Amino acid sequence: MGAPAALRPDGIDAGPVAEVAVAPPVRWRSGRTALFLGTRSITRGNLGVLALTVAMMALVYAQLLFIPALIQGAIEGIEGELRSTVTGDLVVTPTGEDLVLEDAAGVTDALRSVPGVEAATAAMLAGNQVSSGTRTNSWPVLAVDPDGYGRVFATPEHLVEGRFLEPGDRDRVVLGIGIAGADREGLQASLRSVHAGDVVTLTLVDGSRHEYEVVGIYEDELVQANARAFVTAGDATAKVPALAGRATSVAVRADGTDVATVAAAVADRVDGVRVDTWEELGGSLDEQVASFRLIGRILGGVSLFVAAITVFIVTYVDLAAKRRTIGIERAIGITPRAVVGSYALRAVVFGLSGVSLGAALVLLGVVPFFERHPLSFPTGPVSLSVTGEVLRRNAAVMLAVAVVGALLPAWRAVRTRLFDAIWG
Repeated sequence: MGAPAALRPDGIDAGPVAEVAVAPPVRWRSGRTALFLGTRSITRGNLGVLALTVAMMALVYAQLLFIPALIQGAIEGIEGELRSTVTGDLVVTPTGEDLVLEDAAGVTDALRSVPGVEAATAAMLAGNQVSSGTRTNSWPVLAVDPDGYGRVFATPEHLVEGRFLEPGDRDRVVLGIGIAGADREGLQASLRSVHAGDVVTLTLVDGSRHEYEVVGIYEDELVQANARAFVTAGDATAKVPALAGRATSVAVRADGTDVATVAAAVADRVDGVRVDTWEELGGSLDEQVASFRLIGRILGGVSLFVAAITVFIVTYVDLAAKRRTIGIERAIGITPRAVVGSYALRAVVFGLSGVSLGAALVLLGVVPFFERHPLSFPTGPVSLSVTGEVLRRNAAVMLAVAVVGALLPAWRAVRTRLFDAIWG
């Protein structure tokens, strides 16, 4: 079909009207031009410079991942040790003014029947002092059921000397390394030189003093857990009959169910007790965790600053070398918006390449290495813990920093007077 005819004011046919092509918006044209310039700059640029830039971005991103992963690994190690050696997942204690649970066996049996509870074990504070020769100090002496305690806590697996308690043991005690000392350096507040097979004196809650053979010494990774002594519940009640059937606390191990859910179920099923989760009882470790997180933020900020400076320098050097070329491009009609957009595209490509390479380096190389060779922290061995949230968040921040680092020198370059840019 031909073009429509037009009529003159007097009604006479003026012939077909020529079709006029509508030009795309300027912004759209600038975007296409920026894409063209950016692609050409990447594909025809110096491969060595491109490779080094991507490698630098990859190393910066790997560092961004490494620091939070290390901090998170340390935090998870602290929390894991707290749960496996001190608190369990939940701790059930008396309410109100009561100091002990009068029916420890009944409470423990009731807890074991709650959905989500894998094991429960009662503990009674049976003594408060341990002595050897002329050295003495105040440490908690806990009366426990050896079998039940081992189902909730990992302490029986952390022996450095001797063995753990057995149900029929009498006049036998297991000491933490923080009490025994065992000739270790740096344990000045301990008994210094007590080993398995030695005899120590325990002062029980009624004030009576009894000699006990040390059958084992344990060392948990969490330092706070190493200042306890353990005797069997049968031995404690034989010496202090008032302790029979009582407990100061019952620790609970969950079967993988959310701890808050198990705590709510325990509160509904067991009356007259207070229920605390391990998180509520871990306040003493909050300062350590906060310090780890602060270190991570500081080092992460430094890494981002390095990334921004890297992209800025690479872009600035490239702009300085192409100053006359950019002037000619502007003279033939290429808009400053297109020039700046081309460098933003380059930064995005550099950033994506660096993020991909850095993530592969960390996930396929660094994380497996530290799983085989964990770092030794005062709180225990620490490996890396990388989460999807950390990957995504740091990737987004990395790309934003790369784009900003490229836009600043590019925008400054296109604001140079056209004549000065052409003449260099």
